[in-house]
Amino acid sequence: MTQNPAVICLTSLSHSGSTVFSMALACHQNTVSLGEVYQVLREGPEYWLNANDKICSCGQPAAKCDYWGPALRKLIEQKVTSPSTDGYFEQAYHLLLDEFRHLYSPQMQAIDTSKGVKHLKLLADSGNIDTRVVFLIRDVRSYSCSQTRLARSENRKGFKKVKGHHWYQMLRWLIDNKKRESLLSSLALPYTTTGYEPFCFEKESVLADTFAFLDLPSRSSSANLAESKHHVLFGNPMRNCESRKQKVHYDSRWFNETGYLTPAAMFPFVMQYNKAKVYRAHEPINNDVTALFPEFGAHS
Repeated sequence: MTQNPAVICLTSLSHSGSTVFSMALACHQNTVSLGEVYQVLREGPEYWLNANDKICSCGQPAAKCDYWGPALRKLIEQKVTSPSTDGYFEQAYHLLLDEFRHLYSPQMQAIDTSKGVKHLKLLADSGNIDTRVVFLIRDVRSYSCSQTRLARSENRKGFKKVKGHHWYQMLRWLIDNKKRESLLSSLALPYTTTGYEPFCFEKESVLADTFAFLDLPSRSSSANLAESKHHVLFGNPMRNCESRKQKVHYDSRWFNETGYLTPAAMFPFVMQYNKAKVYRAHEPINNDVTALFPEFGAHS
């Protein structure tokens, strides 16, 4: 294995399951999830060290966290503190990885679940960070129902009301995922595409495939989320919910909703992309899983 610092980038659209998937990845003996690293850096080290109400998933504020405390103080010692300064993110990222290698063995890999794509470009341009990307995609029907439900609860006004329609969320899902896929190809970063639903219902199989892609050795234990190693300072609130950190909880409310049916029929190209990317090599064959997806294939 390379001696360069190694990073696993788990990239996805928001609300696509990256937090729980990263925690499952962090059950491997050679991985630790750091959550949305780029978003932490965007606030600057001084903000986090003084924010006692911002709790890491380890249960401590940043200043007392075994990882983030020393890492953020190192940024201040090296005078890498201002996100508006040229080169800040690149320098800060390298210093965070230096502290990671100081705290853990060289065989350990950090998992970054940052949203957006700026960190991907940063890592692609770096000549001494071994980066592999896991591109996580959630079923468009589940995604559109969740995002539509959220938009309507916020009582949006004017043009923003369009976000409360399934057709808008389905097209947005397609466009944004295709853009990210195109970017990954152009950056020439090694990546694999993984469906969130197959992970939820065929967890061991999907994780085995993912670990193989990451060139990680066989796990010493199963993916019990309670054994996950993580220092997630910024990310989904579930990181600090003890009950939700114990197992995978799938939001199945869309099984009983119908709002997505008409746009799914109107946009067969969306459903084709959904089937090809989310269920690639994981088409449900288990009777229990098939029962959970009564519409699978009906609109593809």
